[in-house]
Amino acid sequence: MDVGIATVAILGNAGGALIGFAIAVVAARNQDVPGARQYGWLAAAGGCWCAISIWQIVVSDPAAVKTVYLLSRTAAMQVIGLWIVFALVYTGRQSWLRPSLLGPLFLVVNADVLLLLTAQAHDLIEVTAVPVTQLGTTLITIQRGQTFGILLAVTYGLLLLGYGLLVEFLFRSQNVYRRQTAAIIVGTGLPILVAVLYDFGYTPHPAIDLTPVAFSLNAVLVGWVLFNDEPLSVTTLSGDTLVDNLPDPVIALNDDCVIIDYNAAAASALEHPDPDGASLDDLVPGIIDHIERGEVFSFGDSLTYYNPQTTSLTDQFGTERGRLVVLRDVTGQQRRQDRLEALQAATQQFIEAETAEGVAEMAVEFATAVLDQNAAGVFLEDDSVLKPAVISESLENNVDEELLYGSPTDEPESKLWKTYETGEIQAVSLDRDGLEPLDNALMLPLGSHGVMAITSHDSTLATEDRRYAAILAQTTQVALDQVERERELRQSRSSVQRRREQIEFFNGVLRHSLHNAMVVIRGRAEHIREAVPRSKQRHLDSISDWCGTLTEMSETIRDINNTVTASEAERLDAVDLNATLRRSIESTRAEYDSVSVSCELDGDYSVQANELLEEVLLSILRNAVEHNDADTPQVSISVQQASDWLQVRIADDGPGMSDELKTTVFERGLSPDQTAGGFGLYFVSVMMELYSGTLWFEDNHPTGTVAVLEFQQAVTGNEAEDDRPADTGTAATETQTKSHNR
Repeated sequence: MDVGIATVAILGNAGGALIGFAIAVVAARNQDVPGARQYGWLAAAGGCWCAISIWQIVVSDPAAVKTVYLLSRTAAMQVIGLWIVFALVYTGRQSWLRPSLLGPLFLVVNADVLLLLTAQAHDLIEVTAVPVTQLGTTLITIQRGQTFGILLAVTYGLLLLGYGLLVEFLFRSQNVYRRQTAAIIVGTGLPILVAVLYDFGYTPHPAIDLTPVAFSLNAVLVGWVLFNDEPLSVTTLSGDTLVDNLPDPVIALNDDCVIIDYNAAAASALEHPDPDGASLDDLVPGIIDHIERGEVFSFGDSLTYYNPQTTSLTDQFGTERGRLVVLRDVTGQQRRQDRLEALQAATQQFIEAETAEGVAEMAVEFATAVLDQNAAGVFLEDDSVLKPAVISESLENNVDEELLYGSPTDEPESKLWKTYETGEIQAVSLDRDGLEPLDNALMLPLGSHGVMAITSHDSTLATEDRRYAAILAQTTQVALDQVERERELRQSRSSVQRRREQIEFFNGVLRHSLHNAMVVIRGRAEHIREAVPRSKQRHLDSISDWCGTLTEMSETIRDINNTVTASEAERLDAVDLNATLRRSIESTRAEYDSVSVSCELDGDYSVQANELLEEVLLSILRNAVEHNDADTPQVSISVQQASDWLQVRIADDGPGMSDELKTTVFERGLSPDQTAGGFGLYFVSVMMELYSGTLWFEDNHPTGTVAVLEFQQAVTGNEAEDDRPADTGTAATETQTKSHNR
């Protein structure tokens, strides 16, 4: 045996065996790598193939060579089958690995092995062990018959099937392992090329097959690609997803947030000529936090705002291997949002302004600071002349004073006045006016108040700037309207206050004079009592009684006036309804000789009212008695509770009230004979309104009328402690809701 050729073959196969087994161990330790387990089995099978090939070279007995050849052929066929399995798993087709598919696959793969095992039972194959001497080397060579060509074609077909699966996966749009796949395809071509050369006779010796050695060398390359080479592990789809001409920065990151691909816009934004391999957070500290939160951000000294959009980069197994980050430039949107937020925040300040000059000052400040215009001015109308209320310093320094005023008599016609008169927005060029720093102006009407002018260095104002300027002008006009209304309201309030003070003065004089007159009349009546015959003294008693009645009425009018002019908190108090009803009933019985008044009180009631409540109840009772044609009018009083309200129901057995009268009885112009004596039902309706209560009439059965007075129930001190509402705002709202909507 020639040591040279045999030794090379033995050493090559020995190295291939060691490499195959080593790759299998590495694969077992890297199970997270796609296809690692399957490639480990493939490498182990290749190592066995190399080891058996050594045995086949050193065996010299023809019968033993046939046995070793069977083992070698078995190992080689398992390599073919496991190669198909690896290709299916690596390309994401692991769902194909079902027993119904694997069984036929390995049956076809091992067809030659099965025929070799059953060779004595049939004549389908021919295997001959023949010594062959070539290049001075004699080795036992296995020769096959013509049927071996068919089996060889099947073997190459399976090899090409796995190869085709990888090629298809290389060009798949969702392949994030493109460079890795390409490296595997290139490496796999080596053992296939060596196998083809051997099968076609291009070999140093027919007994020496270097395909196992070539396979082991390929295993080194594929193992390095799969387990050690980070740049080839995950990459993005440069041709499909990452377009250099895309204006938005696009960055591909691996699991450690290291940049593995980028486009030109990203390099420009990151201010780095080649950020590949750099940590994104090192280039822009804090940017990863913004990306993960998905919030709009800017970085560096740039005024550009980005909205990050992240897409997971998943492999063929659905495992996330990185992220594709698109930084959408939303500077325009962000500026619009900032302007709207600033305008919204300023609106309340506009409305709260107390003077027109204050509104004008805010409008000019907003136009220059937020709308990014270099100058602005607000011109308010005064006696048919537009005068500058507030203007920017650049306007004051560069514009002649006569141009800052506008009137209908200006020659040539004032641009300010034309805008004010027409009420239309006008874009005005300032070149002809000699205002070199100011190229143009946008003049916006402020209704009846005046005009706002916003100037710019640009030749034209952008459409967006015009839109915001129009919004600002509308807000300014609303604020000026508010200032005008507040001024008129203050004047109205001042006028009302003066009228009230005047009325209170004359009412005081009237009551004082009436009281003094009643004292004088009563005194004179008592002075002449002894000179008047006893039969005529009843007239003096009537005079005295009327003096007392008029005096009491003047005091009641004073109380009414105080109630009408007081605030709700001042006019309302908790009044004992039970005690007030009893006093009203006693007064009614004393005033009318023939009247029957009954009252049902099932509890202690208090209502929101004041000291005039008794006069209110007396007016209703008098109305019930005066309009009753029975010899002995019957009046019944009851109190019913309706949620937080109390209803006082005063029913009589009189002739009743027409539906028309029920709606008009509270009118001010109703004659006294329709409402009985005293202040009448108009007084009652006014007082019930001041009490925040309600009054209406219902029919009584079989005859008569029921007057229903609905009061707010007052909460006494003890009740307030026991049943204090949790939310005073809610309680106040509920208090304003009556149980009846009359």
